[in-house]
Amino acid sequence: MAIITAKLIGFSPDGSELDTRIDHLLSSNHLELDMMGDMPTLNELRKAYLLAFYEFHQFPGNQSWMRIGKLTRIAYRVGLDKLERLPTLYPDWASISQADLQEWRSLWWCIYKIDSYMNFASGTPYLIDRDFTNTGLTMSQQFLLSANEGVNGPQPVYLPPSSRGLWEVLPALGSDPDTFLANIHIITVTVVRDIASVGRILVLHLDGDILPPFSEIERQLSALRLALPPGWLNPDRNAFAGESQGDHHARLVTIFQLSFAQLYLAMLSCRGKEDHDWARSWQKVLENCQDIARAAAQWDSSFCVKVDPAITFILLPTLIFLELHKATNVSSSAFNFQASIEHDQTIVRLLLDQFAKIWTLPRLLVFWGLANTCAQCHLKVSVNHSPAYLVHYLTGKSTPFS
Repeated sequence: MAIITAKLIGFSPDGSELDTRIDHLLSSNHLELDMMGDMPTLNELRKAYLLAFYEFHQFPGNQSWMRIGKLTRIAYRVGLDKLERLPTLYPDWASISQADLQEWRSLWWCIYKIDSYMNFASGTPYLIDRDFTNTGLTMSQQFLLSANEGVNGPQPVYLPPSSRGLWEVLPALGSDPDTFLANIHIITVTVVRDIASVGRILVLHLDGDILPPFSEIERQLSALRLALPPGWLNPDRNAFAGESQGDHHARLVTIFQLSFAQLYLAMLSCRGKEDHDWARSWQKVLENCQDIARAAAQWDSSFCVKVDPAITFILLPTLIFLELHKATNVSSSAFNFQASIEHDQTIVRLLLDQFAKIWTLPRLLVFWGLANTCAQCHLKVSVNHSPAYLVHYLTGKSTPFS
């Protein structure tokens, strides 16, 4: 942890020594030696997660994806997907304290999120299925202490199955303010997972009827947004309520994810013919791009090393669709339309550049993904392809790197 942190913040003037140590940590043989036993310890699995996280963002590619897949399967082997049942099944787990169980819970949800990001980026099915997960959401130490004073002890709150709305769990999460933000983040990641799954179905079954799952996820997203606390979606920091910068940026991440979820849904709705419904969906694409840009404008660059850089997967399509709106001139009659879009592009691109100064993955998105995709779109615009065709072209791509 110390070596990776020193590398990210540029602490050591001799970066080559840090690179050598990190390469040693990332070597597959080193990881195998640490995991020879049937049951890795909490610290061993934490270390494996940190290395998988670092490699995914700093050395993206097949090897990092394989490492995440292996980590996820190890978590399954340990039983982290059914953590609440383990104390009743195995004596070793029955002796573990509630505080240590919470550490295992937190690790499981970290693995859940990186599995989500990796498979969303590669256009592949998720390894973790939340419908077959019996592990509660995170609980704070203070909540555990207060709950232990009750008759039944602390009761875990579970992520709802896909057949139920995610919004239904929000009231129960409010009883533990210290972990509310962390658990909302798990929920917003789940929203993006679910919507990406619908998009994958659409790509695989172009002629099939996906209206039922599409309509259901749209209803669930609307309900979740309305169930959030008042002012949650306001990108400004709530100074009057004492919101800290850290909490503000954690909330901004959820705003990015919810806005992207709506953007993705609107984008999928734009694959049909250009009629009135299409124009309304195309406008929603622009609205959510603007919402993401407004949230990006509130970002403090010092937090780029403190939050998960996976939000750059949101910034890239935002830039692409802003460019499409500008290039196709669908709304060019609006006052100062071009200038407004260019300003939003500047804000989002500057934030992406801030992450690119630290991580390799955003650099690839900027210098390859963004340039390549925009060039292809401009080429198709030059031969008079419609916006609907361009959206169909973009959503037919299997991964952000295709």
